[in-house]
Amino acid sequence: MLRQLQSTYREYPSRFWVLVGASFIDRVGGTILNPFFALYVTQRFGVGMTEAGVLFTLFSVSGFA
Repeated sequence: MLRQLQSTYREYPSRFWVLVGASFIDRVGGTILNPFFALYVTQRFGVGMTEAGVLFTLFSVSGFA
């Protein structure tokens, strides 16, 4: 299995793996940020968690378009 992974790694140039790693870090960072942003919105603007949930739902739906 290790040889298969090494073979797959060598098939693609190093720039590809840098892009894959950067995309992964970006997605994980965005995922971790959302709960804290929801808490910030509810405390700073005095809205409920339901409204914050609707806001994040709209963000998610607009991200698909």
